[in-house]
Amino acid sequence: MRIIIPLLSFLATLLLSACNNAPDPVTLNTVKAGAPALWKVTGTQPGQVGTAYMFGTIHILPDDVRWRTPALVAAIADSDRLVIEVLGLDDPQNAAKIFSRLAISPGQEELGARVQPSLRDDLDRIIDASDLPKRSLNRMETWAAALSLASAQTKGLGLSSSGGVEKKLAAQFAKADKPIEALETIEQQLGYFDQLPEAQQRQMLTSVIEESGDSRQAFEQLFNAWITGDIDQIVTLTDTGILSDAKTREFLLVTRNKDWAEQLDKRLQRPGTALIAVGAAHLAGPEAVQATLAKRGYKVEKIQ
Repeated sequence: MRIIIPLLSFLATLLLSACNNAPDPVTLNTVKAGAPALWKVTGTQPGQVGTAYMFGTIHILPDDVRWRTPALVAAIADSDRLVIEVLGLDDPQNAAKIFSRLAISPGQEELGARVQPSLRDDLDRIIDASDLPKRSLNRMETWAAALSLASAQTKGLGLSSSGGVEKKLAAQFAKADKPIEALETIEQQLGYFDQLPEAQQRQMLTSVIEESGDSRQAFEQLFNAWITGDIDQIVTLTDTGILSDAKTREFLLVTRNKDWAEQLDKRLQRPGTALIAVGAAHLAGPEAVQATLAKRGYKVEKIQ
């Protein structure tokens, strides 16, 4: 379940930064340098005049990681704009208000009543370790409580979103006075979770409880797959857990990928070159954004 957190930019930024007393970083078994996957997309049909570099990202990073390569540096220099998942995360107070508006609804059952009795002691243990008020969690819709608890577990690794890939890229493009655009609003990104049927939301909560002991290993696996450009491993990781449920996968991954491909198709019908930097899971497997663009006639080259 924690794989969702580093792949969802809003949660990585808002929830991971919400803790005032962040723990010291733990020693992670992660690769220190590598070459994350990078593609170049160009048109082959009339009207497809734009160019896009598509770079899979991870939204939280350990310190001292070397992920910029000559190919990526060249793609950044060649791009006249940056496109990321969502804007507005530099205003955490407003982002928190949006989260609260979607996450909190009246008449919620106590969180313990939303899981099977055998998991309730483990749930209480996780809540106690999270430093999140139980009263606040009880007021949240199930998806929001599940993601808040999963985020708290990731926070236990001592990671921060302040050094995430998108933030570093955005700072570089801003310094170069190049525009930065987004594929989703905060409301849209959270809305995909908010629209999940309650049964799927409760599956998410159950997954958080059942997988509460392996957040470190889950992050290490995801990070190492990302930085080494191991697309097959990213597919394997995102095919398991909560995303193995077809309905949840449709809401959280497939629908978003289709929407992004539609937006990018329109952008590529205008002159210019963009660097598209989005969570690595969206650029992996048969449902990947660039795979949909290839079906629309674009040439997709993996250049790293």
